[in-house]
Amino acid sequence: MKPKTRQTILIILMVFVCLLVLKRYLPMIQLPTAGRVEQKQRELKSLQNDLLVARKTYQERLASIQSMQTLAEPFWIPSSAAAKVDQEVSAEFNRITRLSQLSTATGTQKVDVNKEKNGSCLQEVVLSADFKNVSMHDLSRFFSQMRSSAMGRKFRWDYCKISPDNAKSPTSVNMSARFKVLVLNNDAMAFLGLNKGAPAPAADTQKASRGNTPATPKK
Repeated sequence: MKPKTRQTILIILMVFVCLLVLKRYLPMIQLPTAGRVEQKQRELKSLQNDLLVARKTYQERLASIQSMQTLAEPFWIPSSAAAKVDQEVSAEFNRITRLSQLSTATGTQKVDVNKEKNGSCLQEVVLSADFKNVSMHDLSRFFSQMRSSAMGRKFRWDYCKISPDNAKSPTSVNMSARFKVLVLNNDAMAFLGLNKGAPAPAADTQKASRGNTPATPKK
């Protein structure tokens, strides 16, 4: 075979292969024509508008949830879905008594916690406490802590009785009190996005000063 004939055959084969490649991949190649550029711009604009609408919807939903979370501030939020709320309420009450120095005062204290269901979104924890032979300064610090602490304000006074330890020559007082705490249940926590846990009570970083003006409990 002559060299010229061989070159001609090779050229024909190369052209044939190029045609096959073009037939296979040419439909996948989109040249940036003016029409295609305008179409992509319209699609991008539509996606931008969809993103703005979705962002606005998210912000409105977030603001609504934050508003409802603000309304839920007076209620007790358990630390987890499986938390024992009666123990958590009792522990927080004991923390407040430590800050008030009632735990070291003369006498004894007794805390009973009873959990009762109250509707579909709330549980009610009833806490009763008896303090014997305590000073009014101790009670003053206790009242101040209950009113100034964010967790203490979740305790609603249901009953309070203060009496002298001795009617003729009193040296200290006795106090019997009952509190009610409304606790969000798991369904309410999930709806408000709080089911992943709540912040723990603040550490005992500051002692209550003596002589604070006592809060006025419900008698």
